Amino acid sequence: MRSGKRFHNQSILPAIPVLLLVSLACVIGMSVTDITYAAQARVEENRPKVGLVLSGGGARGFAHIGVLKKLEELNIPIDYVVGTSMGSIVGGLYALGLTPDEIEDGVKNIEWDLVFNDYAKREFRSFRRKQDDYLFTSQHRIGVSEKGLQLSPGLIEGQHIEVALDRLAHPGFHITDFDQLRIPYRAIATDIETGDAVILGEGNLAKAMRASMSIPGALPPVKHNGKLLVDGGIGNNVPIDVARDMGADIVIVVDVSAPLATKDNLSSSFAVTGQLTTILTRRVADLQIKTLHNYDVLIVPGREDLSSASFNEYAALVQEGTDSANRHLDELENLSLNAGEYQYYRSSLRDVIRHTPVIDAVEVKNQTRLDNEIISRMINQQLGKPLDVEQLERDLLAIYGLDLSSTVVYDLVMHEDKTTLVIYVRKREWAPNYLQIGFTLRTEFDIGANANFDFVYTNPAINRLGGEFRATAAAGSEPRLTAGIYQPIDKHLNFFVSADAGFLTTLFPVVSNNNNVDNVLRFHRNIIDLSVGRIFERHSELRLSLFRSVGRTKTIVGQSPNVDSDFDEGGLSVRLLTDTQNNVDFPTRGVYGKLQWRGNREDIGADLDYDQVMFELGVSGTWGKNTIHGRTILETTVDENAPFNALYRRGGFFEVSGTIDRELSGQHFSFIGGAIYRRLGNISLLPMYAGVTLEAGNAWDNRDDASLSNSIFAGSAFIGADTFLGPVYLAYGINDANDSSIYFYLGRRWTHD
Repeated sequence: MRSGKRFHNQSILPAIPVLLLVSLACVIGMSVTDITYAAQARVEENRPKVGLVLSGGGARGFAHIGVLKKLEELNIPIDYVVGTSMGSIVGGLYALGLTPDEIEDGVKNIEWDLVFNDYAKREFRSFRRKQDDYLFTSQHRIGVSEKGLQLSPGLIEGQHIEVALDRLAHPGFHITDFDQLRIPYRAIATDIETGDAVILGEGNLAKAMRASMSIPGALPPVKHNGKLLVDGGIGNNVPIDVARDMGADIVIVVDVSAPLATKDNLSSSFAVTGQLTTILTRRVADLQIKTLHNYDVLIVPGREDLSSASFNEYAALVQEGTDSANRHLDELENLSLNAGEYQYYRSSLRDVIRHTPVIDAVEVKNQTRLDNEIISRMINQQLGKPLDVEQLERDLLAIYGLDLSSTVVYDLVMHEDKTTLVIYVRKREWAPNYLQIGFTLRTEFDIGANANFDFVYTNPAINRLGGEFRATAAAGSEPRLTAGIYQPIDKHLNFFVSADAGFLTTLFPVVSNNNNVDNVLRFHRNIIDLSVGRIFERHSELRLSLFRSVGRTKTIVGQSPNVDSDFDEGGLSVRLLTDTQNNVDFPTRGVYGKLQWRGNREDIGADLDYDQVMFELGVSGTWGKNTIHGRTILETTVDENAPFNALYRRGGFFEVSGTIDRELSGQHFSFIGGAIYRRLGNISLLPMYAGVTLEAGNAWDNRDDASLSNSIFAGSAFIGADTFLGPVYLAYGINDANDSSIYFYLGRRWTHD
């Protein structure tokens, strides 16, 4: 015992000075750290709180990103963020915790041409909806419901902008109190009923941003707590008072709203309407700006050549934001912190972003008539795996491409540490059924014009499997009246049956050997068609049809060519159709292909037996603003015995240009041609093109006559535009058969048959 005690005393006594030194060193070290952070905390506690106010202004709001870059470069702390319209988007993402560079990358990845288009990309539309592009009507619709005829509450429903906002804001899905974001945040919207500003401080972040930028007349209002909310620019475009109410002592205001135009620039109705809108937003904004103090900072980016619609000029607008902040460098530097203080400020902010939440369950909230199981099968998110945003967006666009809903969006809901992916498929309340109207005008100046008014009524979901009723009518040069049922028969929507009946008419000229138009004839057909088919991956269809028609040939203009007579057609048809074009009228990429056999049989009512085979292929590719489109057609009657009513009838613009529409007729037809065209300007809502074509082709009654040397070589020059009424073409065509023609087309001219 005694020796053990002596060993203990001898061991510990010499160590006491060492322990004291170590303890003193720790105390000193801890004191320095505590003193440093205590000092920084006192600075943080005593410094004035800074509020950032970002106005609306459409595309001009991209300048906010450049300002944010400069504020971070100067170590300026931001304690509150308030935004309106585009300012609410940039501000909301920054408040969530995205860096200015991440926000800019998000802006770059948005297809702005698509955002302001209400239709799914053709690649995501169902095959049935793709074929609507061949109707002779505008895409725009008039709703038909129990309330009568209704127009859309906005020019677009907002599908693409909602998906884009969800993509950017989903890392903060779990935050519903905007005070709990990385930086406290408010979005400003307007109650369309009262005109009052509405401050949004809770809920779904993407929905709040969407409400704040809901431009009246362009996007439908957003429903929120019993109110209909539209763009916040009307109620309070520069919400300085909101930032002060949140606690801001100093505000940095970035005003990107459009300036008032001078009287010299108010020469059109559009300019006057725009001026009235600007006046509404400016009056409230100017009252807010008058409340600024000399220690506040007002930044007004000044690129007047970049408008609120210049969405594709984001790089220049971001740079303008940085440049405009540099013009206020002295004022901004007064708000800067040193490196240590700024680091402490950044470390004090919440880290709330969750980029890849794991999905534990998927729930579909479907308001349409379609069966929930059909929609669920179209969602490919794997349970127990992180959210695959890119795949989810493709799935949502495919559901939206069925064209049964106003929007298809998603939310992420947490409950007891479980994350549920909720898919909202919203019904199109204003148009459960719809009417499309079109006007078609085809003019070859040699013979006059054909004009039609076209009407199409569609009930797109008559049952849970997506059955569809459609009726079409046309009045004018080529009257038509048809009705049909299209019925999918499986929950993958791959197999279908269909039935169509009605009458249709077709005009065509009879041209003499000296290129004179001797007659204009009309085929009138009463038709019935029963089909069964299979869809492949939204882009191809195999269809088997049983058809029967009773017709008559009638001379409309000129002397009778002794062919006015009745005829009967009936038989079977097999058609394989593929269509991956991104646009029917001015494709810039994709393929269109058709292979069809059509056999008329006396046993099914035809006047005689004959077989016809048709092949068509179109391919497009683009570099920059330039597109090359190649097209070939091969059509043949196997035994060269088709009657007058079944001859191939081709010709016109880009189908042996210089000839007139349907001038060429025969038992066989062959064509090959190419077009090169260039997009003019950058107007997203009115794409315009100019181009030329080179072509070769002809029609023959005898197969032995068909050869390249016996073809007509042709070409054309044209300008065109993809308008809301449909495509417009003005062209001049010429060929080596001494034919030339000037063409003007309004409305679609390409059809399947």
